[in-house]
Amino acid sequence: MKRMTDRFADDGAIASAWTSIQDTMYLDFLARTNFGAITLDMQHGMQTEDSVIRGIMALGPHKKPVVVRIPVGRFDFASKALDAGAHSIIAPMINTVEDAKALVSFTKYIPVGDRSYGPTQAVNVLGVDRSEYVTTANDETVIFAMIETKEAVSNMEAILDLDGIDGVFCGPADLSISVRGNIVPDPYGEDTIGIVENMAKQAKVRGKIAAAFCADAATANMVYDLGFRFLSIGFDSTYLDRGANSEVAKLKF
Repeated sequence: MKRMTDRFADDGAIASAWTSIQDTMYLDFLARTNFGAITLDMQHGMQTEDSVIRGIMALGPHKKPVVVRIPVGRFDFASKALDAGAHSIIAPMINTVEDAKALVSFTKYIPVGDRSYGPTQAVNVLGVDRSEYVTTANDETVIFAMIETKEAVSNMEAILDLDGIDGVFCGPADLSISVRGNIVPDPYGEDTIGIVENMAKQAKVRGKIAAAFCADAATANMVYDLGFRFLSIGFDSTYLDRGANSEVAKLKF
């Protein structure tokens, strides 16, 4: 249960893989890398309800936290992903306190939320009994509200103040589109970097976690220096392209 939260102790950080590939053999190989967690993306990635549940089962033996980014508004599946054994949920487009309250209601047990009881698969995947799971889940499952619009920025502090929201997740592309009014994103550009810095600051003063999507390691290092502690890095095409091309580049022909 503490696979994820223990890594944030003493200001620790997690570098997460970000994957949309459904194949469980691929996920098994990905989990053998040095990434500290695996994020399954349903919003823009090609993960489905079925592939997420199968993916969590495939990743369970590796004892790394499994994070699920649900589609917009799919709080019902957030509950099911947790019931399947996920350690964390990333919920996109949380723009208002009402959005955040709805997310909490589906992902935290009473008295914080109204998550329905049924962790049968989670206890099998995590190797805990039901009583241990339900009495620790509110503290040990990490719920991220994505902040990625001007409206969300204006409500960010109130969202962070909400019991059951464990942190905020910066969506830098959509944030730049919303702030700049330009469909071509400029992640971590001059128009939004101040907002990003404040995101980390406001999370830290509340004892919560700032998380972000980063296209590459250089960006992740920069964002880490700003105070972010959960950093997803790249995605499948990045890993495959760079890995394969680095080998081809060594050829003599």
